[in-house]
Amino acid sequence: MGADDARRLPFTVIGGYLGAGKTTLLNALLADAGGRRIAVLVNDFGSLAVDASLVRRHDGETIELASGCMCCSLAGGFGEAITRVLDRAADFDHVVIEASGVAEPDRVVGWGLTHGLVRDATLVVADAECVRERADDRFVGDVVRRQLRAADLVVLNKTDLVTEAALADVRAWIERTAPGASVLETRRSRVPADVVLGPPGGDREHRTRAVPRADDESVAPPSHDHAHVFDSWTVRRPASIRRESLERFASSLPEGVHRAKGFVRLEEAPDERFLFQQVGRRWTLERMSAPASRVPDGPTVEVVLVGRHGATTTDALDALLTASGG
Repeated sequence: MGADDARRLPFTVIGGYLGAGKTTLLNALLADAGGRRIAVLVNDFGSLAVDASLVRRHDGETIELASGCMCCSLAGGFGEAITRVLDRAADFDHVVIEASGVAEPDRVVGWGLTHGLVRDATLVVADAECVRERADDRFVGDVVRRQLRAADLVVLNKTDLVTEAALADVRAWIERTAPGASVLETRRSRVPADVVLGPPGGDREHRTRAVPRADDESVAPPSHDHAHVFDSWTVRRPASIRRESLERFASSLPEGVHRAKGFVRLEEAPDERFLFQQVGRRWTLERMSAPASRVPDGPTVEVVLVGRHGATTTDALDALLTASGG
C-alpha cells in the first residue's frame, strides 16, 4: 500500500465521557452504514456491544462484522492497530475510532494523523442529564471539558431525560464551553450515518467518494427512524466558485446544518476538482489527486448537506451560495 492510499483513508473520532452513549451511536452506525466499509478501532477491547446478528467471527483480537467492518482493540497499541487497518486499506472506505470514556479526543486525532490517516471529524457525545455535573466534578471535570472543546460536533444525547428548560440551559452551557463546535440534540444516540461520516457515494477508487444524485432536492436520510428528525439538501452550480466565496458560504450555514460534503471547482484552479467537507463549523478543502479522467464527473459545484429537519431549504441554501458569490 502506498502513501497515497493512506492519505485517502479518512478517520472519525467518537469521544465523550463514560455512559454518554458512544457505543450506542457506534452500534447504530454499523447497523445502518449505507454500504460503507468501515474499520472500527475501540480503546477498550470488549466495550463494543455489537448485536450478535452482526458478528461473523471473533478470534479473540479482531471482530469482523457482516457489514464489512473490522473492529480492533487499541489496548495492544494504537500503531499496531492502525498498521493492520492500513495493510487492508483497499477494503475500507472510512476508519472510526471510539475513544475511551476518559480519553482526550484531540490526542486520538494526533495519533491518527501521525500514522498516516486523514482527519475527517471529531464527534463528542454528551449526556444531557449529567454532563454539567460531570464537568463540575473536582476529579473528572477537566477531562469532560477538554473532551467537549475537542469536538467539531457535540452530540447532546438523552434529551428525553430532561425538561425543555433544562435542555436549553445545558445546550447554552455547551455552546459557551465549546464555542468552536456545533451542537446536535438527539435521544438514544440516533445520528444518521451521513452526519457521522458524510454523505456516501459509489466511487470506490477514491476514499472520499462522489456525492449521490437525487431527483428530489430535499431527501430524508436512509433510516426511517430519522426521517422526522433530519433532512438533507443538495446545492449545485454549473460555474466555478472563488475560494473566498466558498469560505463565506461555509461560515454562514444555518446552525441546524451539521454536515456537508461535495465537490467544487475553484476559479483559481478551474482545471482541478476539490473535495469540500464540513462538520459543525470546521471545514476542509482537499485537491483530488487522481488524474482528471478519474475524478467523478458532475456539476462544477455539488454539495450535499445534512441537518435538523426544517433547519433550512434548498432554495435558502442556493440563495446563500449566490449571496456568497457562488
